[in-house]
Amino acid sequence: MEKLSDHYTQRISLKSLGLLGIFSVAVMLVPLVFRDPYYLELLFLCHYYVILACSWDLLSGFTGNVNFGHAFFVGGAGFAGALMNLHLGWAPWLTLPIGGAVAALCGLLVGSFTLKLKGPYFAAVTFCFATLLYKWIMIRYDIFGGEEGLSGLDWLAETTTGNYYISGVIMILVVVFLYILSKSPFGLILRSIGENETASEGSGINTTFYKVTAFMISAGIAGVAGAMYGHAQMHVGPEMAHDSLSALIIIMVVVGGMGSIIGPIIGAYLLTLVNESLRFMGEFRLLIYSSAVVVVILFAPKGILDIVQRGWRRLAGQER
Repeated sequence: MEKLSDHYTQRISLKSLGLLGIFSVAVMLVPLVFRDPYYLELLFLCHYYVILACSWDLLSGFTGNVNFGHAFFVGGAGFAGALMNLHLGWAPWLTLPIGGAVAALCGLLVGSFTLKLKGPYFAAVTFCFATLLYKWIMIRYDIFGGEEGLSGLDWLAETTTGNYYISGVIMILVVVFLYILSKSPFGLILRSIGENETASEGSGINTTFYKVTAFMISAGIAGVAGAMYGHAQMHVGPEMAHDSLSALIIIMVVVGGMGSIIGPIIGAYLLTLVNESLRFMGEFRLLIYSSAVVVVILFAPKGILDIVQRGWRRLAGQER
């Protein structure tokens, strides 16, 4: 553990923290440049997807246990927060952390018996959880509103700018926390599990404990994002628990770069902005968007972050 601690202090550099600081300042200054509510709403979506992508990356990107049911925690916490707000009158500042806690508890329960599965079995079970929640929402329309969902939630903030700043602060806190966690001994153990879980178990590491803990953190953060999105839109719908959301999160992480925390930020911003910029293409938008994603995955299998890092090292003369 002492060696891990030494490696931890080496990996957390002032340069990395400085870049995160610059990113945070830029996020806070954006409303001074783009005051149009349309752009602020679009950037709010970027914040939302960054939180989801980074939280997914903590477990799946580091350990290799691919979670195909991340929407289960997003939708579950979103509807839980909506029900607490509508029926109990709880304000958003209370439903957000409670929604995250509910999602984290679900992550503990689900992860305790699913993370013992290997390979595609874990992916299949997590996919089934999200599908079951989606079907339950559709069937119990008396509780969840069916296809129309639940409307009339208290707003996250009174203005679009307020929504932007709240989501921006939450995103920055999540990114910094997950980045530091990924460089800590905890993160290094997750990496070792992803490289060779059998060898990690042989060295005395309780791999199940670390994977379940990572799953709890991942689910809890996704839950906070789901509750935040519901209050910002003043509405929650079944699409928040649909498997298409889980697939989109995975694509964002793969395009940006798995197992890095920083890569998912790039993927979330890039794909959200590209998708919006192609609206003028009409029915051809999905074709162009999907083709671009396939090209990136084929020519940059390790993600865009890997290309950026290699280019930077070459410019700095650190790579032959």
